[in-house]
Amino acid sequence: MGIFIGRFQPFHKGHMHALRQSMSLCRKLVIGIGSSQDKGTDTNPLSAADRVRVIRAALRGEGIGPGSVRFLLIPDFDDNDRWFEFIMKSQPGIGIVFSNNGLVRRIFREHGIAVAFTKWHNRRILQATRIRGRIKNGKSWKAAVPRGAIKVLEAKRHAIEASRPSAGKKKG
Repeated sequence: MGIFIGRFQPFHKGHMHALRQSMSLCRKLVIGIGSSQDKGTDTNPLSAADRVRVIRAALRGEGIGPGSVRFLLIPDFDDNDRWFEFIMKSQPGIGIVFSNNGLVRRIFREHGIAVAFTKWHNRRILQATRIRGRIKNGKSWKAAVPRGAIKVLEAKRHAIEASRPSAGKKKG
């Protein structure tokens, strides 16, 4: 079983590309929603429940059934070992992590779990920070997200537009 970890603020076509790569390499895949306790900030405007709704809608739009993945809400911890233990206790049997985040990769590697880098897809354009900025500033953003996710993100656009500066704390 594998785990694909991200904050998905918002889930975009680059995430979908990486998700498909991850699904091709393991029979069961968990989507780990990082910083699950955060919402309403510039870096984390959407709640964990909203992010799950967006991803589910995106998967449906791509013809990927709900039974293909499961979700794990992962809060931040001040201790990387506790963060890792939380994930492994919540989802026993994880044998590989899919992530391009250096800290996530290091933590799993230090605990003997295989790590896979997913190929960037159109990275210059497909960046969550850039997409959030476009939504917040009323600029074009829909081409950057999976078709199935647009309606859900439209309904949550106010959360992104009303987000406030983040406190700056970011731990695994």
